[in-house]
Amino acid sequence: MVTIRTLSDELLVKVFGYLSPVELVGQTPLVCRKWRNLSYDSKVWDTLDLHHHHEVSENQLRRIVWLHCSTRKLILRYRRDLSERSMIWCVFHLKNLRALDLSHCPQVNSRIVSTIVQFCKKLRHLNVNGCTGFDNECVLILTGCRKLRHLNFSECETVTDFGVNAMTSFLPKLNSVLCDGVLSLHDEVIEMIVTKKCNTITDLQLDGGNLTDEGVEMLSELRYLRRLRIQYCDNLTDDAILDFHSLLYLEELSLTRAHSFSTTGFVGAFSRPHHFMRIVEITECSGLDDVSLTAIGRSCPNLTDLNISWCRNVTDDGMICFLERVSQLQVLKLQSVPKLCDLVALIPLYTPSLAHLNVISCSRIREEDLLAVAAQLPDLQIAYNRDLGCSPKTTKMLKYFDLMSPRQFAMTNRLHRMSGST
Repeated sequence: MVTIRTLSDELLVKVFGYLSPVELVGQTPLVCRKWRNLSYDSKVWDTLDLHHHHEVSENQLRRIVWLHCSTRKLILRYRRDLSERSMIWCVFHLKNLRALDLSHCPQVNSRIVSTIVQFCKKLRHLNVNGCTGFDNECVLILTGCRKLRHLNFSECETVTDFGVNAMTSFLPKLNSVLCDGVLSLHDEVIEMIVTKKCNTITDLQLDGGNLTDEGVEMLSELRYLRRLRIQYCDNLTDDAILDFHSLLYLEELSLTRAHSFSTTGFVGAFSRPHHFMRIVEITECSGLDDVSLTAIGRSCPNLTDLNISWCRNVTDDGMICFLERVSQLQVLKLQSVPKLCDLVALIPLYTPSLAHLNVISCSRIREEDLLAVAAQLPDLQIAYNRDLGCSPKTTKMLKYFDLMSPRQFAMTNRLHRMSGST
């Protein structure tokens, strides 16, 4: 008989990893000497996640950091209750940090960044997404963190082209730059990245609000780029993406609100094989049609995730041509694609490994087809709703949809019919 006492030390360490920091500090060490020793194991405290444990007060946080200064990853996401002094205390004592997540913490300012640069010499990943106090001054200070490789300063609206120029010039190992929602960036940013990081940048996320075709075209020179996301492509045309076929190592491509892109642009972008491509997200694009989708399927045979939500000109014929060429698909998001009708019934034939299907607001798709698919693919999760048409903006507020397993799907449908008959 297996009991908690018969578990090996390795398994107990993994179990302790699911406990909260307060439990690990205040309760687990009191059980026995063995548990006390294991609760101080460095593997348990390799990651300190306080985003999911808001019950940890500032005093408790200081005690935890004092006892476990070997932590390599600290997550303080959305911890607006912590003072600037407590954050500086954490950074000062956790000198072995490799990753630091301070996203959506308004306390972040130049003093905290200075402390990070001074004491966290081994830092590789920094996330300050949504930190309103992170500005050009903070970027200039951060250039002293010479080993930094990943920087996410999305929604930090006060950072300008000057700040990006500084980070690309003085952070030699930087290969991942995420700056979605930074509206003050222009084509000069892309030119700086292409000029100074052409052979090192692998991950890039931009806000396309102020970008032009000429600027986005330069991205095709980033030969080793693996992930590219451009949000709000309203002002861009086909010329911006025609040369994307040269990005042969691309693994993920995301284009949001690409209203001006047409068949010409997509066929040009996917005119060469992209064997490394795993994720394609092209949303809110009326120019994406069956021909474009066929080109994507022909170019990306190893695709696992496809999201073409709100692309209203795609039909069953285009999806079938796509699925005939892509056999490893696991995630398929088709929200608000109104012309789809018979596709769902063919999913078990073309994509037997599909794990998630989103057909919210696809009013022509029949529930009996969904039930049949759920019966044939027992591990498939289906997100759907009943004849609710909506725009992308109202979808963010939409709560009436179901995400369930096939068994829950069948039981809910049965109860719904029984209640209707009575």
